Amino acid sequence: MALVTLRREAEESIKRDRLSSFVLLASLMCLLVQSALILISWGKLPPQVPIFYSRPWGETLLAAPFWLWLLPGILFISLVVNYTFAIFIVSSERFLVRVLLFSNLLLSMATLYDVFKIISLLT
Repeated sequence: MALVTLRREAEESIKRDRLSSFVLLASLMCLLVQSALILISWGKLPPQVPIFYSRPWGETLLAAPFWLWLLPGILFISLVVNYTFAIFIVSSERFLVRVLLFSNLLLSMATLYDVFKIISLLT
């Protein structure tokens, strides 16, 4: 019971911090925009899209359009994990909470840029 009370207090503390709330909201908005971009352009995408840029040029760089969902998926998992960590450490380290949430914002902006660039180059 004490753990649930501590968790609720931590959530309220994060919600009261306007900067943390803004960063979390901005990350969620980036996730929604990515999903909307993929859904809107789904019918216009070619059968193979370049997504694995760390691989050598050619066939290994390409994948089915379904793999575009990998980017929002990674962002969603990161949001859940970092926000869960932030809830459990908020009472002791406020700076660490902000670092976790800002790292999510950076990741969300980077994945949004990637999805936008991939889709805009193909359609």
